[in-house]
Amino acid sequence: MKSIASGFQNKFLPALAKLGNLKYMVVLRDGMIITIPFTIFGSIFMIIANLPFTWWTNFIKPISAYLNAPVTVTFGILSLIVAMGISYQSAKANKLDTMTGTVIPTVAFLLAMLNDKWAIDPAELGSSGIFTAIVVCILTSEIIRFCVARNWTIELPDSVPPAVAKSFSSLIPGSIALFIVWFVRVVLHINVNAVITAIFSPLVVGLDSIWGIELAIFLVCALWVVGVHGTNVIGSIYTPVFLTFLTANINAVAKGQQPVHIAADGFLNFGMTIGGTGAILGLCLCMVTAKSKRYKAMRNLGLMPAVFNISEPIMFGLPVVLNPTLMLPFIVTPMVLEFITYYLMKFGVIGMIVAQVPWTTPTIISGFLMTGGDWRAAVWQAIELVIAIAAYYPFFRMLDKQELKVEAAEDAQKDADSDAIVKGA
Repeated sequence: MKSIASGFQNKFLPALAKLGNLKYMVVLRDGMIITIPFTIFGSIFMIIANLPFTWWTNFIKPISAYLNAPVTVTFGILSLIVAMGISYQSAKANKLDTMTGTVIPTVAFLLAMLNDKWAIDPAELGSSGIFTAIVVCILTSEIIRFCVARNWTIELPDSVPPAVAKSFSSLIPGSIALFIVWFVRVVLHINVNAVITAIFSPLVVGLDSIWGIELAIFLVCALWVVGVHGTNVIGSIYTPVFLTFLTANINAVAKGQQPVHIAADGFLNFGMTIGGTGAILGLCLCMVTAKSKRYKAMRNLGLMPAVFNISEPIMFGLPVVLNPTLMLPFIVTPMVLEFITYYLMKFGVIGMIVAQVPWTTPTIISGFLMTGGDWRAAVWQAIELVIAIAAYYPFFRMLDKQELKVEAAEDAQKDADSDAIVKGA
């Protein structure tokens, strides 16, 4: 048994950690971050324009078009924003000039998105092009890296201004990359966006179902338990999908229609990320009853960060990582909460996600804002927190009792050592 555990820790865990640090896993994770300020900005106007009060709707009716304008802009060019973020992070990862390494793949993406009249259709630059932005920009960056590595560049004398030299240096790699995209889209007449969307459709369909969501939650939490940052590894995969769903919901609401996707970006705040991954705020509140010195100290250290969904102090300080006692509630609690939430949204008991909020927004407040002001969502998050406390409590009591015994033994040993010193004197 020890050899199996040792092999798991020495071989499997490093492999998982290496997976999370793969170049394009990091590029994908960091490149998507650029969307956050834009989606939050658009979401603020979405919330203001769609508060669920009849008197408010009538009050803002004359300026509703003004309020929806930022929503149209931010979510209407979301794939273009993703293209710029992915291109920039790819350029950094490939050690390319960040200016040209960002612009060329972004232009390649726009070239790939041409319609059948060879024109840019602004309607296609929303969430429907996110996967195309990711794939085209990464491949374009790789083509540029390939050319630069083989010195297929134009080198100018040192007397030439650096900005001019960099522009000419990228001329050949950029031209090759853009030519390839042009040839595929225009000459071969291949609808790049349709092909890439079809390739990723199983992932999209899977994550639009309760069982796909549950699998994602299980993998995230299970990886955390064994010491791997599950959110970085699995989150890099599901974030583009959930962001696509959020955009679709926001566009539907802006048109006066009902949102259609339950698993929109922010859905995991209804269970998995209450206080941080694993509904960890429930565990922190259990520590209010701590009797051992160790867990009292951990409560003081971790409670306030957990209120703002920062779980690392508890994850590594308690710890939750590699702690078999907490493994069951850490994995099962968020899965159960998200399962219930899915069907509450499906049957209209609480509203679906129609806005994005900063990830540090405290529980209850986040539920109210993400659902466009649905007070029932806020109440449900409060109930979820109570359920999380109840789920963690018996397991925390076991830990606290064990720690009390350890501390009592240590105190007894100190007293014995003190008596021995006194007698010796």
